Amino acid sequence: MPGPRNNDEYSERELEEIEELNRLPEDHRSLFQNPWWQRIAIGFSALIVLSLLFPVVALSCNGNSDPGPEPTNGLPVPDFELAAAQGGLVSLSDTLAANEAVVVVFYRGNF
Repeated sequence: MPGPRNNDEYSERELEEIEELNRLPEDHRSLFQNPWWQRIAIGFSALIVLSLLFPVVALSCNGNSDPGPEPTNGLPVPDFELAAAQGGLVSLSDTLAANEAVVVVFYRGNF
């Protein structure tokens, strides 16, 4: 790295800029040299890191939870009729006669 240059090596424009910088007050700081702005930037950075880590921690804590009781098969269900999404009525007994299993899904809202 080259050392400092002599005054005769600077152009006139560079000398004017150096003089202007020397005239700035001593307490002149850039925005991010201000301690309050540094604290705000560190706070936002910590918030971003925590928001990225939260899903990972939540999933790792939830991975060992009890899955709950196993579904039971063969419980008696009374015969019923429901409106089909394509129109008309569908009964449980007719659907069970044609298929081995039936899954009933309830949608929110109107069709």
